[in-house]
Amino acid sequence: MTEQATEQPQTVEVSVDTDPHPYFRVYSAGNFGEVAPQRLSPMSWSLVGDPMERGTRALARRLWGRPAWAEGGHYVFVGYFGCRPYHNLAAYCHLSASIPGLQPSDVTDAYFEGIDSPEELTALRSGRVRQVAGSAKLLGELRDTGPRLRALEERVAELEWGLRAATTTDSPIALAGVLRDALPVLEEAWAVHILTTSGLVPVTALQRRVYGKLLRHGKEIAHWLTRPRELVWDRLHTAASTLDPYGPGDFLASSFYEVADDQAPWQDYAVRHKQVAGGSGEASVAPIDPAEALAGMVSPWRSRTVRSLAVAVGEMMAGREHSKSLAMRTLHVYRRLLPALASSMGGDADLWPYLTIREFTELATRPGLIERARPRIEACRAALATPMPEHLDLTGDDGVIRPWLSRTPQGLRGVAPGIGTGTVMTPEGDLPDDPVIIVCSSADADIAPLLPFAEGVLSERGSDLSHIAILSREYGIPCVVGYPGAASLPAGTAVSINGSTGEVNILDPS
Repeated sequence: MTEQATEQPQTVEVSVDTDPHPYFRVYSAGNFGEVAPQRLSPMSWSLVGDPMERGTRALARRLWGRPAWAEGGHYVFVGYFGCRPYHNLAAYCHLSASIPGLQPSDVTDAYFEGIDSPEELTALRSGRVRQVAGSAKLLGELRDTGPRLRALEERVAELEWGLRAATTTDSPIALAGVLRDALPVLEEAWAVHILTTSGLVPVTALQRRVYGKLLRHGKEIAHWLTRPRELVWDRLHTAASTLDPYGPGDFLASSFYEVADDQAPWQDYAVRHKQVAGGSGEASVAPIDPAEALAGMVSPWRSRTVRSLAVAVGEMMAGREHSKSLAMRTLHVYRRLLPALASSMGGDADLWPYLTIREFTELATRPGLIERARPRIEACRAALATPMPEHLDLTGDDGVIRPWLSRTPQGLRGVAPGIGTGTVMTPEGDLPDDPVIIVCSSADADIAPLLPFAEGVLSERGSDLSHIAILSREYGIPCVVGYPGAASLPAGTAVSINGSTGEVNILDPS
């Protein structure tokens, strides 16, 4: 990476990638692989990886008081190798040891598709008192998520209106003002996203343990009950249907994470999303509401406990999706803003994807910074030609990148309960009249308008708390992840899936 995540700004180096962490050296595309392009430009990484790193470090400091493992000049929680984004699997699994009752498998099941966790460095583990105190602080911060999201929504809307005004008047000064105001908003959006993403793991682990003691088949019931009341995506897709180029839903047709998605070579890696017109379809619902059924099966106090936990987890899932949408909207401001500002500066207007956002911001006073972009062009070209495995093992001292080999074979996983039967369709296809099962390699929020019309989702990638799992639960349709070749199933093939057990049956192989 071009800029190290430290407390004080340092001289920016010319290299493209981050250095591996000296202790936590196993990385995974994990949840990044579900939602981000396979490769990201240096500019996009400075808008995604760097603020995520800073936000995670800040959270760790607030919870545990500047732990040694979250300090230093190396990225701890994220990685960027071969221009590909990774989470630091070893660091996040180590983080689980700082929360009482949490296991590394809770983290890998939630976000890393159930692969094995690396060996823990016990010498870096926090003391018991610090663990308990940190957990109490985490719960306190999670209670304040709602007000933070509402305030952040207003700040993002102000940015979008500022961009509209600056673009309409074609004012470089006004555009520079939007650039100045955008970074604090983006950093706050990622910080809230890190908080909700991190908080979901221990809270869902607690939910499973409580349900296991109070109910039979507790995990399956948790999937049935834990449905967000409302996700932000429906509102955004409705806003997108107005075709307002500065509206809150305009980003839905873009590559969410790549701001240089109109620039070569990054346009080749960008994941283009398809806006789907809203329809009159309604989400599938069970004949009997699971919460009402539960109330008649257990004692009142057990019912209240179970339902309260389900509501709390569902609200946190909604907060995770809301914070992500705000980060995506702010990135879309940059997507519109950076090319316009680069053009107004003249000269090498096409070099901006090879700068970091902090370098770009300083170009007006330090025009020589543009020269840092030139050697990165060739460095990125070489990186993009290098195959990067899904999981990285950098524990060797020979500098060789090896795939991290999980001892546990990957299998099908049901992440949203229910049974669905229908014919195969991809998110890019047109909705037929018959019931459908949506198949994909991975899915993001662009799939939301299709879900009311679907009987289920079958994905090659995913995990218990992946975005597609949360979306499927909100719409009340089954979802199975980890099915190899799901996206390659021929359209029209009849498929049955069980989102509780993970079972998949191909009814019509032809």
